[in-house]
Amino acid sequence: MAHSDVKEAFAILIDELNNVLKQTREEAARASRQGQYESAQARIEEARHIEKFIQDIRAKQKEWQRLTRRHRRPRKAKRSAKRLSRGERTPGEAHRLPILRALVALGGEAPMQQVLDRVYQEMKHELKPVDLEPLPSSPETPRWRNAAEWERFRMVQEGLLRADSPRGIWAITRQRRAFLQREGSRGGRHAD
Repeated sequence: MAHSDVKEAFAILIDELNNVLKQTREEAARASRQGQYESAQARIEEARHIEKFIQDIRAKQKEWQRLTRRHRRPRKAKRSAKRLSRGERTPGEAHRLPILRALVALGGEAPMQQVLDRVYQEMKHELKPVDLEPLPSSPETPRWRNAAEWERFRMVQEGLLRADSPRGIWAITRQRRAFLQREGSRGGRHAD
């Protein structure tokens, strides 16, 4: 398993645990509304344990990052692949609007591959030759796809895309969908 795979596994684990935490909190609230106070208290206690577990996982994630930074430094000098200079590849933010448009066209949410297929169709004439090359660290992944996946991550952090969607599903937030629908009805194509 490559270092990047472990990094992704931590991110996926934390996302899944946050989904479980959210569901547990909802169950606690539902039990409380129904007057099932013992059940609500049990769910609240379970949520506290999950929160602590997430904190522990985040600490292990940081420890892993420190460990891999130490191990990667010597290898960087040996790597033959050169770092791309600025402007040599399509920037990640160029994928933002195509991702949003793809999600709107797909009804607001869709499997990652369907979204990326639409993004590629929209961007294929804009992509630079280096964008189509595989990543040195992941020969099966073209550079543009990796950039789109990182842009999706940034969009989740900014609240444009849902953080709680099921694994492998990309979903636009309700607020962003309403905004895009209003803009679309005016004839505009801007999402920001």
